[in-house]
Parts: sequence; structure tokens; C-alpha cells
Amino acid sequence: MAVGEDAHFKGISGARRAKVYLEGTMRISGAFANTDSPACAKKLTLGWPYGGQTFSFDLGGSMRGKPYQADYFCAEVKNYQSPGDQGTQFVEFLAKCYVAHSQGYLLGDHYMWITWAPFLVNSWAQLNSQEKVESAVILHRQRVFGNTSEEYAESQLDVSVAKAVSERIWLIVLSEKQETLLPLNEWRAIVASELTRKGEW
Repeated sequence: MAVGEDAHFKGISGARRAKVYLEGTMRISGAFANTDSPACAKKLTLGWPYGGQTFSFDLGGSMRGKPYQADYFCAEVKNYQSPGDQGTQFVEFLAKCYVAHSQGYLLGDHYMWITWAPFLVNSWAQLNSQEKVESAVILHRQRVFGNTSEEYAESQLDVSVAKAVSERIWLIVLSEKQETLLPLNEWRAIVASELTRKGEW
């Protein structure tokens, strides 16, 4: 298997594993991946404001239960065993979330970054800060604001959007053992049956 093909396979596998995990918590309903169908891919694909390029999230869906009842989420999944280049990709992810939120993206109630390998651990507590979102947008300013200077991009940046994005970022680190620590299927079936009977599922 070629390197590119292997990375593609790992990406699909990671998205499926993340989907199974999220649904296994019983707080996620209707999760879908951008590889499930062309319709799903369309829902998870957006365009950069400048440059004619698009980007897509790996997963999307809805949430259930307080305080997230009827909220939507989108997620980027990294099936990595080591940090790799996640730091660089995460910064780009923040810029993507800013663009999505500025466009009123339907799935933009929550933006999840799901990985199997921690990264940038020395600055972990600040990764989802408003300042990090703002610096990510400035770094990727050519695709957000066009071929402009850093100073002009800073003047165009909407700090309220950056703040809203920072409040909606989730950093989720999984492990193979953690994936097994979910309610069993038969348990979930009982919960689903009872909540369906009450009209709450």
C-alpha cells in the first residue's frame, strides 16, 4: 500500500472509530462522515473566502441531552499514534472553524478535534484560546481575507467570531482501551427503548 493510500485508509478508519465512540456515549445522534455519501460530503464541505479552494470536516451530526440538546457539531479526526504535524494542522483547523462560523455554518455549534495522540502539550491549556484562533486566522489570512498584509488582516478580523469559536472548540484524545470503555450495546438498547417510550430519544 502506498504512503498516500495508507494515510487515506487511516483517515477513514479514524473517522469511523471516532463516530462509533461518539455514538457510544449516547450523547450523539445522526453522526455521519464525509465519506458516507456525496450528500454527507457536501454538508461537511465549505469554501475558503479567497483562492477558490474548499475544505471539509470529517464528521458531523447532532447532539442530545442537556446542555447540548439539538446542538450540531462537526469534527476533524486525526488517527495518529504520535503527535506528527498535528500542531500545524490544528492551527489550520482553527482558521477553518473561524471561516465556518463567520459564514453561519449550520453544524457550527461545536467544533471537535479528535485524535489518538496528544500534541503541543506544553501549550495544551491555551490551544483553544481566543488568541490562538486569532493568530491562526492571521497566519492563514490569504485564504480568509485575500492577498493582504498582516496589519490589514488584523483590522478585518472579527474578534467576536474568534471568541465564539474558542468557546466551541473541543479537544478529545482517545485511546484503544478508552474506546472499549463504553456502555455495552445491549445496555444502550435498554436506555434507548426507555427514553423512546418517554419521547426523549
